[in-house]
Amino acid sequence: MISDLLLGLAVSLVAMLIHLGGTLLLVVLMNPFHDVMRTRTHLRFTIALVATYLVMLSAHVLEVGLWGLLYDTLGLSERSEDAYYAAFVNYTTLGYGGSQRITETRLLGPLASANGILMFGWSTAILVLVVQRHLPARLSARD
Repeated sequence: MISDLLLGLAVSLVAMLIHLGGTLLLVVLMNPFHDVMRTRTHLRFTIALVATYLVMLSAHVLEVGLWGLLYDTLGLSERSEDAYYAAFVNYTTLGYGGSQRITETRLLGPLASANGILMFGWSTAILVLVVQRHLPARLSARD
């Protein structure tokens, strides 16, 4: 039980670092566009939202892959694809109805779910920030 907890916390920490890397990547990608497209607010807003979506979605896919790798390494599924599926089901908090062998670990599923909730919240916060930063400029450009 303690080993599952430690493994789950370690994977959660690495997943958080992946999300941090995605956030920093967005800063690096978006800073040049801010000044260059000062007058093209619609284009800047669109690029910012699309870039944020793609980077954050990529981070989530990598994080799920990390959980799937853990499940596969522990032999919690017969095939690697099943491990990735089980990780996705847990990460998105869908639940698998006890049909997977993942229930043998008891703590990894809830830890993956908690990690997913936190990372989705982080992504949502970034999307809200992008809208808050760019939408007022877009709306004032109409006046």
